[in-house]
Amino acid sequence: MQQLQADFRDPRCAQPVDFTEYDASNQLVHSLEERGFAVVAMTQPGLPDAKLAALAAALRLGDPYVPALYRYPETNDYSASYSDIRSDTKDRHPGFSTTAGQAWHVDGLLDDIGDIKTTILYCVRAAHRGGDTLLFNSLAAFAELREKDSDAAEALLSPKALTRSSTIPAIDVNATGPVFAVDEAGDLITRYTDNETCTWNFSVGPPGGLHRALDFLRATSDDPRYRLAIRLAPGEALVFRNDRLSHGRQPYEDKPNAPRHLIRALYANVPTTPN
Repeated sequence: MQQLQADFRDPRCAQPVDFTEYDASNQLVHSLEERGFAVVAMTQPGLPDAKLAALAAALRLGDPYVPALYRYPETNDYSASYSDIRSDTKDRHPGFSTTAGQAWHVDGLLDDIGDIKTTILYCVRAAHRGGDTLLFNSLAAFAELREKDSDAAEALLSPKALTRSSTIPAIDVNATGPVFAVDEAGDLITRYTDNETCTWNFSVGPPGGLHRALDFLRATSDDPRYRLAIRLAPGEALVFRNDRLSHGRQPYEDKPNAPRHLIRALYANVPTTPN
Protein backbone atom coordinates (compact mmCIF):
# COMPACT_ATOMS: atom_id res chain seq x y z
CA MET A 1 0.00 0.00 0.00
CA GLN A 2 1.59 3.26 -1.17
CA GLN A 3 0.12 5.32 1.66
CA LEU A 4 2.31 3.55 4.20
CA GLN A 5 5.35 5.25 2.62
CA ALA A 6 3.74 8.70 2.24
CA ASP A 7 5.55 11.69 3.71
CA PHE A 8 3.22 14.59 4.43
CA ARG A 9 6.19 16.99 4.50
CA ASP A 10 6.24 16.79 0.70
CA PRO A 11 4.99 20.22 -0.50
CA ARG A 12 3.18 18.53 -3.40
CA CYS A 13 0.76 16.88 -0.98
CA ALA A 14 -1.72 19.74 -0.79
CA GLN A 15 -1.28 21.08 -4.32
CA PRO A 16 -4.80 21.30 -5.82
CA VAL A 17 -5.80 19.43 -8.94
CA ASP A 18 -7.74 21.54 -11.43
CA PHE A 19 -11.05 19.76 -11.94
CA THR A 20 -11.31 21.14 -15.49
CA GLU A 21 -8.18 19.28 -16.63
CA TYR A 22 -8.91 16.34 -18.91
CA ASP A 23 -7.20 13.82 -16.62
CA ALA A 24 -8.27 15.34 -13.29
CA SER A 25 -9.98 12.14 -12.17
CA ASN A 26 -6.86 10.07 -12.78
CA GLN A 27 -4.72 12.61 -10.90
CA LEU A 28 -7.10 12.53 -7.93
CA VAL A 29 -7.25 8.74 -7.78
CA HIS A 30 -3.45 8.57 -7.98
CA SER A 31 -3.10 11.02 -5.08
CA LEU A 32 -5.67 9.11 -3.04
CA GLU A 33 -3.74 5.88 -3.51
CA GLU A 34 -0.40 7.53 -2.81
CA ARG A 35 -1.35 9.65 0.20
CA GLY A 36 -4.96 8.87 1.14
CA PHE A 37 -6.23 12.32 0.14
CA ALA A 38 -6.34 14.93 -2.62
CA VAL A 39 -7.31 18.58 -2.98
CA VAL A 40 -9.32 19.62 -6.04
CA ALA A 41 -10.02 23.14 -7.30
CA MET A 42 -13.58 23.56 -8.57
CA THR A 43 -13.68 27.31 -9.11
CA GLN A 44 -15.98 27.26 -12.12
CA PRO A 45 -19.47 28.74 -11.48
CA GLY A 46 -22.13 26.45 -10.03
CA LEU A 47 -24.01 25.48 -6.91
CA PRO A 48 -22.05 23.50 -4.30
CA ASP A 49 -24.38 20.48 -4.45
CA ALA A 50 -23.96 20.29 -8.21
CA LYS A 51 -20.18 20.46 -7.87
CA LEU A 52 -20.20 17.69 -5.27
CA ALA A 53 -22.38 15.55 -7.52
CA ALA A 54 -20.03 16.15 -10.47
CA LEU A 55 -16.97 15.25 -8.40
CA ALA A 56 -18.62 12.10 -7.07
CA ALA A 57 -19.61 11.09 -10.59
CA ALA A 58 -16.08 11.65 -11.89
CA LEU A 59 -14.70 9.41 -9.13
CA ARG A 60 -17.50 6.82 -9.55
CA LEU A 61 -18.51 7.10 -5.91
CA GLY A 62 -22.23 6.54 -6.36
CA ASP A 63 -24.83 8.16 -4.13
CA PRO A 64 -23.91 9.75 -0.80
CA TYR A 65 -24.02 7.49 2.25
CA VAL A 66 -26.07 8.38 5.34
CA PRO A 67 -24.25 7.22 8.50
CA ALA A 68 -26.06 4.85 10.85
CA LEU A 69 -26.10 7.48 13.61
CA TYR A 70 -28.37 9.71 11.52
CA ARG A 71 -30.97 7.06 10.70
CA TYR A 72 -32.72 7.43 14.07
CA PRO A 73 -35.78 9.66 14.54
CA GLU A 74 -33.84 11.70 17.12
CA THR A 75 -31.07 12.48 14.61
CA ASN A 76 -33.04 12.69 11.39
CA ASP A 77 -32.20 16.39 11.06
CA TYR A 78 -28.67 15.33 10.06
CA SER A 79 -29.65 12.69 7.49
CA ALA A 80 -29.29 14.84 4.37
CA SER A 81 -26.96 13.65 1.62
CA TYR A 82 -24.96 16.86 2.00
CA SER A 83 -24.25 18.13 5.52
CA ASP A 84 -23.68 21.83 6.19
CA ILE A 85 -20.81 22.42 8.60
CA ARG A 86 -21.03 25.94 10.01
CA SER A 87 -21.47 27.55 13.41
CA ASP A 88 -25.05 27.67 14.69
CA THR A 89 -25.78 28.38 18.35
CA LYS A 90 -29.29 26.93 17.95
CA ASP A 91 -28.08 23.57 16.70
CA ARG A 92 -27.21 20.66 18.99
CA HIS A 93 -24.64 18.84 16.85
CA PRO A 94 -21.31 18.75 18.75
CA GLY A 95 -19.20 18.85 15.60
CA PHE A 96 -21.09 20.49 12.75
CA SER A 97 -22.35 23.60 14.52
CA THR A 98 -19.45 24.70 16.73
CA THR A 99 -16.32 26.73 16.09
CA ALA A 100 -14.35 24.53 18.49
CA GLY A 101 -11.59 22.25 17.31
CA GLN A 102 -12.16 18.58 16.66
CA ALA A 103 -9.82 15.83 17.84
CA TRP A 104 -8.84 12.85 15.69
CA HIS A 105 -11.71 10.74 14.39
CA VAL A 106 -13.12 8.93 11.38
CA ASP A 107 -16.62 9.58 10.08
CA GLY A 108 -19.23 6.97 10.98
CA LEU A 109 -19.41 6.58 14.74
CA LEU A 110 -21.77 3.58 14.61
CA ASP A 111 -20.72 2.14 11.26
CA ASP A 112 -18.40 -0.85 11.04
CA ILE A 113 -14.76 -0.18 10.32
CA GLY A 114 -14.32 0.43 6.60
CA ASP A 115 -18.00 0.99 5.80
CA ILE A 116 -17.51 4.67 4.95
CA LYS A 117 -14.60 4.71 2.54
CA THR A 118 -14.61 8.27 1.23
CA THR A 119 -15.28 11.74 2.62
CA ILE A 120 -15.52 14.94 0.60
CA LEU A 121 -15.36 18.39 2.21
CA TYR A 122 -16.27 21.28 -0.09
CA CYS A 123 -15.45 24.84 0.97
CA VAL A 124 -18.12 27.46 0.36
CA ARG A 125 -16.45 30.02 2.64
CA ALA A 126 -13.25 29.81 4.67
CA ALA A 127 -13.01 30.92 8.29
CA HIS A 128 -11.69 34.36 9.15
CA ARG A 129 -8.97 32.67 11.20
CA GLY A 130 -8.19 28.98 11.81
CA GLY A 131 -10.44 26.12 10.81
CA ASP A 132 -7.84 24.09 8.92
CA THR A 133 -8.71 20.46 8.36
CA LEU A 134 -6.13 18.18 10.00
CA LEU A 135 -5.12 14.84 8.50
CA PHE A 136 -3.30 12.03 10.29
CA ASN A 137 -1.83 9.09 8.37
CA SER A 138 -2.80 6.69 11.11
CA LEU A 139 -2.19 3.66 8.87
CA ALA A 140 1.47 4.57 8.40
CA ALA A 141 1.79 5.24 12.13
CA PHE A 142 0.27 1.82 12.87
CA ALA A 143 2.68 0.14 10.45
CA GLU A 144 5.59 1.76 12.28
CA LEU A 145 4.17 0.65 15.63
CA ARG A 146 3.79 -2.91 14.37
CA GLU A 147 7.50 -2.99 13.56
CA LYS A 148 8.56 -1.51 16.91
CA ASP A 149 6.05 -3.06 19.33
CA SER A 150 3.99 -5.92 17.91
CA ASP A 151 2.15 -6.49 21.22
CA ALA A 152 0.89 -2.89 21.23
CA ALA A 153 -0.20 -3.19 17.61
CA GLU A 154 -2.02 -6.45 18.43
CA ALA A 155 -4.13 -4.69 21.06
CA LEU A 156 -5.38 -2.20 18.46
CA LEU A 157 -6.62 -5.09 16.30
CA SER A 158 -8.87 -6.46 19.03
CA PRO A 159 -12.60 -6.35 18.11
CA LYS A 160 -13.29 -5.03 21.61
CA ALA A 161 -10.59 -2.34 21.77
CA LEU A 162 -12.67 0.80 21.23
CA THR A 163 -16.25 1.78 21.99
CA ARG A 164 -17.52 5.01 20.47
CA SER A 165 -20.64 6.63 21.96
CA SER A 166 -22.80 9.38 20.55
CA THR A 167 -22.46 12.80 22.15
CA ILE A 168 -25.56 14.18 20.44
CA PRO A 169 -28.11 15.02 23.15
CA ALA A 170 -31.16 12.79 23.53
CA ILE A 171 -29.71 9.69 21.89
CA ASP A 172 -27.67 7.07 23.74
CA VAL A 173 -26.08 4.68 21.23
CA ASN A 174 -22.60 3.21 20.81
CA ALA A 175 -20.56 0.77 18.76
CA THR A 176 -17.56 -1.38 19.67
CA GLY A 177 -14.88 -2.56 17.28
CA PRO A 178 -11.19 -2.68 16.46
CA VAL A 179 -9.08 0.41 15.90
CA PHE A 180 -7.34 -1.14 12.89
CA ALA A 181 -8.23 -4.13 10.75
CA VAL A 182 -7.40 -5.84 7.46
CA ASP A 183 -10.08 -5.70 4.75
CA GLU A 184 -11.06 -8.37 2.22
CA ALA A 185 -8.35 -7.20 -0.18
CA GLY A 186 -5.69 -7.60 2.52
CA ASP A 187 -5.24 -3.85 3.04
CA LEU A 188 -5.12 -2.05 6.37
CA ILE A 189 -8.10 0.09 7.36
CA THR A 190 -8.71 2.27 10.40
CA ARG A 191 -11.28 3.81 12.69
CA TYR A 192 -8.67 5.47 14.92
CA THR A 193 -10.45 8.09 16.97
CA ASP A 194 -9.25 9.82 20.12
CA ASN A 195 -11.92 12.19 21.34
CA GLU A 196 -14.82 12.53 23.77
CA THR A 197 -16.76 9.71 22.05
CA CYS A 198 -14.14 7.09 23.03
CA THR A 199 -14.04 4.46 25.75
CA TRP A 200 -10.92 2.29 25.60
CA ASN A 201 -10.88 -1.32 26.77
CA PHE A 202 -7.41 -1.66 28.28
CA SER A 203 -7.98 -5.33 29.11
CA VAL A 204 -7.60 -6.42 25.48
CA GLY A 205 -4.36 -7.75 24.06
CA PRO A 206 -1.06 -8.28 25.83
CA PRO A 207 -0.74 -6.51 29.21
CA GLY A 208 -0.04 -2.81 28.79
CA GLY A 209 -0.24 -3.07 25.02
CA LEU A 210 -3.15 -0.72 24.45
CA HIS A 211 -1.67 1.93 26.76
CA ARG A 212 1.60 1.83 24.81
CA ALA A 213 -0.25 1.87 21.51
CA LEU A 214 -2.20 4.99 22.41
CA ASP A 215 0.92 6.74 23.68
CA PHE A 216 2.62 5.97 20.38
CA LEU A 217 -0.28 7.13 18.19
CA ARG A 218 -0.74 10.32 20.19
CA ALA A 219 2.95 11.12 19.79
CA THR A 220 3.13 10.31 16.08
CA SER A 221 -0.01 12.31 15.32
CA ASP A 222 2.20 15.37 15.88
CA ASP A 223 4.94 14.05 13.59
CA PRO A 224 5.02 16.15 10.37
CA ARG A 225 5.64 12.97 8.36
CA TYR A 226 2.14 11.85 9.29
CA ARG A 227 0.24 15.05 10.08
CA LEU A 228 -0.90 17.81 7.73
CA ALA A 229 -3.10 20.90 8.10
CA ILE A 230 -5.07 21.92 5.01
CA ARG A 231 -6.85 25.24 4.65
CA LEU A 232 -9.35 25.02 1.82
CA ALA A 233 -10.14 28.11 -0.23
CA PRO A 234 -13.65 28.77 -1.51
CA GLY A 235 -14.33 26.46 -4.44
CA GLU A 236 -11.85 23.82 -3.29
CA ALA A 237 -12.70 20.34 -2.07
CA LEU A 238 -10.75 17.86 0.03
CA VAL A 239 -11.30 14.22 -0.88
CA PHE A 240 -9.91 11.64 1.52
CA ARG A 241 -10.11 7.97 2.36
CA ASN A 242 -12.08 7.85 5.59
CA ASP A 243 -11.07 4.21 6.04
CA ARG A 244 -7.36 5.04 5.74
CA LEU A 245 -6.89 8.43 7.42
CA SER A 246 -8.01 10.03 10.66
CA HIS A 247 -8.96 13.69 10.57
CA GLY A 248 -9.70 16.62 12.84
CA ARG A 249 -10.11 20.38 12.77
CA GLN A 250 -8.46 23.46 14.20
CA PRO A 251 -10.73 25.84 16.16
CA TYR A 252 -11.71 28.89 14.19
CA GLU A 253 -13.09 32.41 14.27
CA ASP A 254 -15.81 33.71 11.97
CA LYS A 255 -16.33 37.13 10.50
CA PRO A 256 -19.71 38.68 11.30
CA ASN A 257 -22.19 37.80 8.55
CA ALA A 258 -19.60 35.62 6.79
CA PRO A 259 -19.27 32.34 8.73
CA ARG A 260 -17.06 29.46 7.71
CA HIS A 261 -19.14 27.07 5.64
CA LEU A 262 -18.12 23.60 4.49
CA ILE A 263 -20.32 20.92 3.00
CA ARG A 264 -19.63 17.27 3.76
CA ALA A 265 -20.60 14.20 1.77
CA LEU A 266 -19.81 10.58 2.64
CA TYR A 267 -19.58 7.56 0.33
CA ALA A 268 -19.38 3.81 0.79
CA ASN A 269 -17.28 3.37 -2.34
CA VAL A 270 -13.60 3.80 -3.18
CA PRO A 271 -12.74 6.49 -5.77
CA THR A 272 -11.98 4.93 -9.15
CA THR A 273 -11.81 5.94 -12.80
CA PRO A 274 -12.81 4.03 -15.94
CA ASN A 275 -9.14 3.80 -17.01
